[in-house]
Amino acid sequence: MQQAVSTLDIVTCISNEYERQDQRLNDNYQQLRSQLSSERRDQLLTAQRAWITYKEANCDFYADPEGGTMARINANSCLLSETTKRADELKSLMQPY
Repeated sequence: MQQAVSTLDIVTCISNEYERQDQRLNDNYQQLRSQLSSERRDQLLTAQRAWITYKEANCDFYADPEGGTMARINANSCLLSETTKRADELKSLMQPY
């Protein structure tokens, strides 16, 4: 694994992992959704929309325009962390088959 040496390298590394975790989240969401009744799917959709709103607001806060280069790293790290946690949470809600 190559080491990140600049802010751009760090942000790129975080962004690449974020893309992987976002795909995992979407896969887990679809798999969980397929296991639920219509009513529970509606509840999941409501919860997922609320989570997206929270994630965006929370991580936007980290992207402080006066925070310099660290704010960009922190905002991207927030997106990665929140997305990874949600992907794990959705996985834990699935029925074992």
